[in-house]
Parts: sequence; C-alpha cells; structure tokens
Amino acid sequence: MGYNDEVLNKIIANKERAKERKALWHTISDSFGKEGAEGIANELAVEMDEFREKFDVLLAKLNDML
Repeated sequence: MGYNDEVLNKIIANKERAKERKALWHTISDSFGKEGAEGIANELAVEMDEFREKFDVLLAKLNDML
C-alpha cells in the first residue's frame, strides 16, 4: 500500500471516529440536561461497560489464537 492510500485510510478512519465522538458528545450533553453531572457519570459508565465487553471479546479471541 502506497503513502497516498495510507493517508486516505487515515482520513476515512478519522471521519468515522469523528461521527462517533459527535454522537457521544450529544449523548453526554443530553444526559447533563436531564440529570446533571450524575447523568454524565452514568452515561460514561454505560459507555465504558460496552467498551470493556468488546475488549474482553477481543482478548478472548487473541487468547484462543495462542
């Protein structure tokens, strides 16, 4: 893969991540409007649990490969 392709892939990935960050920001903002700081903490806890579950699945797959 050439340099141009690598840069293009990074740009595409950044756009996708930007959409995710924007959605997360809207969720956090809405939570704050409804429940204040506690709402943000609860929402971040939910997000972290989802992240942890995905991470655990990936670790299990890697462990199976060994």
